[in-house]
Amino acid sequence: MSENQPEPEEIEAAEVNSNSSFLDFKSRKNFYLFALGTGVFLGLVFLLPVFSRLVWIAAAPIFLCVRFRQNKDNFISGLLIGIPWFLISCYWLTYVTVFGLICLALFEGAYLGVWLLLAGRFPSPWRNYVFPVLWVACEFVRSKGPLGFSWNLFGHLAYPIESLAQTFGVYGLSLVVAAVGVIVASLIRSERDETTGPMPEGSATFLALPLLWLALALFVYINAPTPKEDRKIYVGVVQGNFPQSLKWNTPLDEALSRYVELTNETVQESHPDLVIWPEVAMPAILSNQPNLLNVLERRTDQWETSLLFGVLDEDFRRETEGGEGELYNSVVFLDYRSDERLGPVQDPVAVSKHLRGPLTEEPNRSRFLPSAYSEEHHYPPKIYDKSRLLPFGEYVPFKKLLPFIQDFVEKQGGGVFSAGREGKTIPTAFGDIGPLICFESTHPGLARESAENGANLLVAVTNDAWFGNTAAAHQHALQSRFRAIETGRAVVRVANTGITALYLPDGTVAERLPTWQALSQTWVVPLYSHLTFQFRVGDFLGWLALGCLGFSLLLTRGIDTVEE
Repeated sequence: MSENQPEPEEIEAAEVNSNSSFLDFKSRKNFYLFALGTGVFLGLVFLLPVFSRLVWIAAAPIFLCVRFRQNKDNFISGLLIGIPWFLISCYWLTYVTVFGLICLALFEGAYLGVWLLLAGRFPSPWRNYVFPVLWVACEFVRSKGPLGFSWNLFGHLAYPIESLAQTFGVYGLSLVVAAVGVIVASLIRSERDETTGPMPEGSATFLALPLLWLALALFVYINAPTPKEDRKIYVGVVQGNFPQSLKWNTPLDEALSRYVELTNETVQESHPDLVIWPEVAMPAILSNQPNLLNVLERRTDQWETSLLFGVLDEDFRRETEGGEGELYNSVVFLDYRSDERLGPVQDPVAVSKHLRGPLTEEPNRSRFLPSAYSEEHHYPPKIYDKSRLLPFGEYVPFKKLLPFIQDFVEKQGGGVFSAGREGKTIPTAFGDIGPLICFESTHPGLARESAENGANLLVAVTNDAWFGNTAAAHQHALQSRFRAIETGRAVVRVANTGITALYLPDGTVAERLPTWQALSQTWVVPLYSHLTFQFRVGDFLGWLALGCLGFSLLLTRGIDTVEE
């Protein structure tokens, strides 16, 4: 090696230092510490409301961690950002499973590392333009598939423009947030970056892009027709407030007594059209408690109101090899006008047939009883089975490839549920209900599909008592608010311990019960059938981002070949 040739360590330090004189990375160690600090910062932004407004600069440090053609550094920085980000923001998972939180953080960190590898494929000035699009593609893919997890999306914290989600959805807001972050990072870089080249001379054009995107969203938003209510109904919400430590240790009669008493209060006060109880309100498997359905049907007659309640149910129409039915996390709708009753106590198979109708082999047949309105407006009991299950909690993805994980999850009491069909609605006398059970409210596509199938109202039932008095309830409830904005439907969210609330299509929190109290209340809920722009275009932006990313990779590959 010649006298004037720098040592490899000096080259590495120079490469890192060239990223920004403002950050002044002296070594790769400092570079990795900056990535780790970025992950901690992101974790706090998504965990604590007091820091949530900082989301507008959240993409800046991520962008500064991307280095051209430095695959090792890009992947490791992704790991160092993603792991603390999800460990901190989703710490409440430790109330259920420490192992699950560790797996989630490792997966999300590795996933982010792969996307930063892709970002490192683009030289400057390409990277400045491509990064916001790449980030949208990253969030979109992360939310899809059997491992889909729609948590910690930039768009969820995009105050004060959340209502624009009715045009391009939460991913459209993430695009704006990511672009603003890149602008901030560009301003931080004050001198030439020898690895990636100078900032583009046409920076004004780049700075204008998020403004143009906002202008387009505002134009669509302003020119959208004003939604008109189809009608208003009175909905009674019941928050049972059973801590998770007591929920399955509470006798069924005691749990039923509390819910009936709370329902009596709201029925006597305002006589609602519909009463909603939360996810798994009854600590029982419905098919194993046929008398429970009898009792509830008689109660709806006394109240002269319909009831929607969460419960576990086993479908015995098609038994498994072990002689057991398929287990579902379900909601059941009982209409007091119905002339179909279960009658005397019968066996579990009779209960399954009563709720689900005759077994059919038709591939597209729903598990609902016939949904057509009868001439007398009598609606038979209907059941909706949760279709999007929590990975490694309610089921194990790829369990044939991962039998050891299936065994482990089952020993922890999970992984035993079957999935129902997506997007199904429950027809009622006042309109169609689109049920969302717990984790399902985090998926924009499910709510949109329910609305496409005719839902005038979305009902999200959940039990966040699993996670104690933590940030989980707030983070989870935020998702329901966005489902209301995106679909143009009111969302009634009913939780065991809270947050129980009513979200309107403009994002307004119209009603809310205090958390960790046993309460009931009746709210006036508007029903809508209009279509938002986001409703019409669906996942168009996510697919467009993926297409643009692929096209950009092809273009830069050609440029790289010329340079080489």
